[in-house]
Amino acid sequence: MKNIEKFEKESNRDYALRVIKENIINLELKPGTMISEQDLANELKLSRTPVHEAMQELATTKIIEILPQRGSYVSKIDMDRVDEAIFMRTTLESAIAELACEKATDSDILELEENLHLQEFYLEKTNLDKFMELDNAFHETMYRIANKLQCYYMVRLMNIHHDRLRELHIHSSDPAVVISEHKQIVDAFKNHNGKLVNQLIVNHINRLYKQQEEIVKKYPEFFK
Repeated sequence: MKNIEKFEKESNRDYALRVIKENIINLELKPGTMISEQDLANELKLSRTPVHEAMQELATTKIIEILPQRGSYVSKIDMDRVDEAIFMRTTLESAIAELACEKATDSDILELEENLHLQEFYLEKTNLDKFMELDNAFHETMYRIANKLQCYYMVRLMNIHHDRLRELHIHSSDPAVVISEHKQIVDAFKNHNGKLVNQLIVNHINRLYKQQEEIVKKYPEFFK
């Protein structure tokens, strides 16, 4: 499991939640893997209580399954849950992106462009972890412009099921397609074409469906 630096003033519970969640998303903790609260606590150098609290919260999203008297494991990818996460994100984010497009200032658009340049840089360096981080930040910026960051945090928690599919997709296809779509979104922002941004976001988020079957065939052991 990859350890992650603790933020200043971050509670032990929030730290444990962030580290466990990120390791599930980036597949360091693979679907179907048995996990022990005590082992995680030892690895994170925490007491068991904050780890237990983090595990309980992740269990509410069904990303972790807790079996009484048997332990816990990382759930396999359930396409029904992925579909629900994509539906929620598409519905909410397309509307928020449209609002952001109408409100965006020149400095907001510059921030999106700078993020896009960094995506290209890290893709050239084949640093896919950093590329995914910037991909998420690109979308978060639109929520911030629209003043809807609480919606972003809600979507991110539920989107964990979708995120694992995104991770598999990025390692089995050409990530340059993502950048191309992001460029189209930025161009629409420059023209303050909210309706176009709405449709581009819908297409962008739903693109994984086109390669879903291919991904499942390549990684059958990860799927329910």
